[in-house]
Amino acid sequence: MEDAEEGKEKEAEGSGAEKEEENPEFERVKALLNQDASSQDVPASIKRLMERQEDNDKRIKKAIKKTKTNPKWFVPVFAALLVIGLAWVVVNYVTSGQYPIPGIRNWNLLIGFGLMLIGFVMTMWWK
Repeated sequence: MEDAEEGKEKEAEGSGAEKEEENPEFERVKALLNQDASSQDVPASIKRLMERQEDNDKRIKKAIKKTKTNPKWFVPVFAALLVIGLAWVVVNYVTSGQYPIPGIRNWNLLIGFGLMLIGFVMTMWWK
């Protein structure tokens, strides 16, 4: 029984290989994939796709060249402003308005929130 199954498998493999060899379209595709084909063998639709892809690549490269980045100091500055502002507000609450600047009491909250607001606005310009 196993021999019969092996025989059927070999027949199926053989018939598949014969069909591939008989099909000229398969040979064209195979040549295109191996880049052995001339430009005449490439269908017009594939040519259009390749041209579109080249145009897209050019546009992407131009867009990357035009992209501007922030200076190296930008991220540390806005991160520091956010952290310092938060620490300022926490110190104000822990000391009941006595510190970080004694004498101005709850205006310390405004200073802390102002520092955080500046840091937050800087994050919107981050590229």
